[in-house]
Amino acid sequence: MFEYFVGLRYLLDRTRVSLSVISLISILGVCLGVMALVSVVSVASGFENAFRDKVLGVNSHLLVMTYKQDDFREYREVQRTLENFSTDIVETAPFIFHEMMIAIGSQISGILIKGVEPETMMGVSDLAKYIIASDDEARIRILEELHYDVQRDADMPPVIIGRVLAQKIKANVGDVVRVISPKRGIVGEHRYGPSQMEPTERRFRIIALYDSGFYDYDNRLLITDYKALQDFFNLDDVVTGVEIRVHDINKTGALRDAVTPLLNNQPGIERFKVIDWQDLNRNLFTSLHLQKVTLSIIMMFIVIVASFNIVGTLIMMVLDKQRDISIMKSMGASDGMIMRMFIYQGTFIGVVGTVLGLIGGLIVCSLIRLYDFDLDATIYLIGTLPVEIDPAVFGGVGFCALLISFLATLYPSWWATQLSPVEGLRYE
Repeated sequence: MFEYFVGLRYLLDRTRVSLSVISLISILGVCLGVMALVSVVSVASGFENAFRDKVLGVNSHLLVMTYKQDDFREYREVQRTLENFSTDIVETAPFIFHEMMIAIGSQISGILIKGVEPETMMGVSDLAKYIIASDDEARIRILEELHYDVQRDADMPPVIIGRVLAQKIKANVGDVVRVISPKRGIVGEHRYGPSQMEPTERRFRIIALYDSGFYDYDNRLLITDYKALQDFFNLDDVVTGVEIRVHDINKTGALRDAVTPLLNNQPGIERFKVIDWQDLNRNLFTSLHLQKVTLSIIMMFIVIVASFNIVGTLIMMVLDKQRDISIMKSMGASDGMIMRMFIYQGTFIGVVGTVLGLIGGLIVCSLIRLYDFDLDATIYLIGTLPVEIDPAVFGGVGFCALLISFLATLYPSWWATQLSPVEGLRYE
């Protein structure tokens, strides 16, 4: 403990104001570096988690589709096979997905229309939770109204649209919109001649709006009963695919690999393709992960630069304490004791700076979460600045900062052991 007390005394020595100020600057440098690093990593993690939650909130975890479009007729058999295959599967449901256009008055916009099964919609995705309604009972009534009855709704099937899209085309609940298919001359199995090359359209009645908080969906995606789209496209009982929700999203890769050969059980024929949520959004999540790693590396350099303050502080401390070092070595202090004495000083600076930096980072992240700083959703796709306060991130940043601080103490401490007692006492 001798080395610890001597090192701490040197560090807090008030007779050397300049050294005390430099020590405070070193602590401040480490503090700011750690605070910047942990704040940036937490915001980057927040973006990654926010995008994942929004994507999985609107979409399911796994999709089963056929390689040939508009050819999936045995979807009910596939659903039964999947539900009996694994207890990890929560719910399965058919869906139809097409790119189309929507128009009301003079307003027109490109859209993606998704046909779902209303009774299983709440089981395969969180989209039903985003429906703008007074309570859950009202949402359930809206889903019941979404059911397509060919006798009742043949002229105007019900549809749910995003809040952003409704604002863009100036539509509201109860309005009637025209949904236009860009497939000219071909709808389902029917082919039209040159005199019938007009785009196919149908009127839909808006029964509700939804707000997922993800601009890309709220601006383009429409939800209706898949049977209404079957009738629209004359597809008989054909769907685009089957969507699957599982208990653990981290197991979708293994489940995908297991389900693929199960469905493609006929030798030489690969009819079905299984896509998980990571495959479906690989570019997005790869970009976010690379951005997080890059920002972490750049911010880590701030901590590394701050560690040079520790090196400078210890070197100045060694120069100032040459006489004391010589006396201690003359009295029998070993090189290890001298080295540990200065290592303790540098480590103390690193520990105090790191702890203060983590506290400062926690305060910054809490303020970001508390005040919901607005973002331009047209650019960032989400409306508020996200932040993820993860103990693992704080612990990892703290460990790295302490390691860098410790490494910064090694050279000055070793250099102190190389001083000769004779040189330190020559002019005394």
